[in-house]
Amino acid sequence: MNMRVYSKSRAIGKAPRRWPLLVAVLLAIAGALQMSQAFAADPESSAAGDAEKIAGQICASCHGPGGASTSPIFPVLAGQHEEYLAAQLRAFKDRTRSDPEAHNYMWTMATLVSDSMIDTLAHYYASQPPVAGKPGNPEAVAKGKELFEKGDAKRNIMACTSCHGQNAEGHWVFPRLAGQRSQYVFRQLQVIQAQLRKSPVMHGIVKELKPGEMEDLGAYLQSIP
Repeated sequence: MNMRVYSKSRAIGKAPRRWPLLVAVLLAIAGALQMSQAFAADPESSAAGDAEKIAGQICASCHGPGGASTSPIFPVLAGQHEEYLAAQLRAFKDRTRSDPEAHNYMWTMATLVSDSMIDTLAHYYASQPPVAGKPGNPEAVAKGKELFEKGDAKRNIMACTSCHGQNAEGHWVFPRLAGQRSQYVFRQLQVIQAQLRKSPVMHGIVKELKPGEMEDLGAYLQSIP
């Protein structure tokens, strides 16, 4: 899908209509909770095993097996930093992450996951191999790479490498962006710029970004091996 068409066809604040999927996932969660209780009664079962089952039977419906999302709108979780994943899951659970997709998809689901399981799920996804990069339009990738590495001093746009690393590998609570879906990157830059998603550090950095530059950044990040 052309990202410029996507950005015009979906106003900020609106999420894709996937209510049948949401209902199915919520039913799966109910089943998983019963399953988890059964595992808890078995002394040989481990939290890691429970997390793997929840990831495979529930989270994979949107984020793909092992967090290797193939959807343009759901983020890749595989290889993401454990600290970042745990922080985001807690923000969903506490409802302090308030971008539209958060309350449409994740608020209810995260509420049903215990704090200890949040940590275990974060560890599970962090231990998965990162996804391979996907080449995009060479011109867009080149522009995105330059902006990512150098920023734009004239507009007070900091180089993204300052927090996310030279190769977008991220660190600690600064997420890995290498290999992330370009459309997801574009969408998150939109909602952060509009302050629909709270991110004090990012608000000042992205406020001058133009839609085309957001697309270029997404194209570059998705292309990184």
